[in-house]
Amino acid sequence: MSSSRVTIRDIAAEVGLHFTTVSLALRNSPRLPQETRDRVREVAARLGYKYDPMLTALSAYRRTKTAPRYQATIAWINNWPRQNHLLQIPVFREYFMGAKARAEECGYVLEEFWLSEPGMTAEKLQRIFRARDIQGVLLAPQPTAQHRCPAFTLGELSVLAFGYSIQPPSLHVITNHHFHTMNLVLSELQKLGYKRIGLSVSEDWDRKVDHGWFGGMMWWHSQNPQVEVVPNYKGVAEDWDQMVRWVRQYKPDVVVSFDQTVRGMERAGLKIPEDVGFACLAITSKDEYMSGAYQNDTLIGRKAVDFLIDMLHRGERGMPEVPVRLLVESVWRPGKTLRRQG
Repeated sequence: MSSSRVTIRDIAAEVGLHFTTVSLALRNSPRLPQETRDRVREVAARLGYKYDPMLTALSAYRRTKTAPRYQATIAWINNWPRQNHLLQIPVFREYFMGAKARAEECGYVLEEFWLSEPGMTAEKLQRIFRARDIQGVLLAPQPTAQHRCPAFTLGELSVLAFGYSIQPPSLHVITNHHFHTMNLVLSELQKLGYKRIGLSVSEDWDRKVDHGWFGGMMWWHSQNPQVEVVPNYKGVAEDWDQMVRWVRQYKPDVVVSFDQTVRGMERAGLKIPEDVGFACLAITSKDEYMSGAYQNDTLIGRKAVDFLIDMLHRGERGMPEVPVRLLVESVWRPGKTLRRQG
């Protein structure tokens, strides 16, 4: 071969296959026999073929200038016992909506598959994926921490997980930078003059974020020992009377938790922010009442699709040798549940 760039058509001529088949083989597509994929990649290596990310970027740019044509279906895997419970959580709903919108912009369709659907098995799901040539999978957040990875064959698929709940932690993951989010919230509380902080986060929710909540709190407090941190509320999440007793016992001037907590505290008779301030670790994009951190959930969904499409283009399948963590930063929203302290 000459010293000019080796193209897919050069490889196709060498192996005697159509260039579209060669393209599929270089992307490690399960539509082709493993023997064909191996033979094409062996010839590509011998000819000196190099993957060119700039050409891929140019192709993607050209597609943005025209109406996107259908590329493929991306599977959104819902592993919750009840199908509708996943998207009832506002943060997770924004993940889904962001991913769906970005997929459509790129010519992909995001389709939900519920693993607890009657008659659904890992083998059946695998057959569906093969029959419909579904190669990209987004694993939605899991219902509890330390869930096992779904049993379908990952070797044929490009997979990205939302959050750290899949065990063992062997997949690429996208999520919020929870450690930074906790530090952002505590720093803003300090600016407002709060001096006695109470955290209400369950151990399960802390495990779901790889201990980013407790770890972030402990590190921040080590750097700001003049601010008091009362013992974490470990009672039943929806027992608001018990929550109020905790507030009255330890007398925090601000509580750091999630949106359902402040609503429960208000139902139990506490005035927010007059009796106690409240900072939310995960407010929704349209919430103007809550003070706290917006985790950029819609952006997380969009970036998940971008990363997954890149995996498909690279032909990256199965368990990664080195898992990558994509962490998105939060922004502060002032809201109305905090006020400056005298």
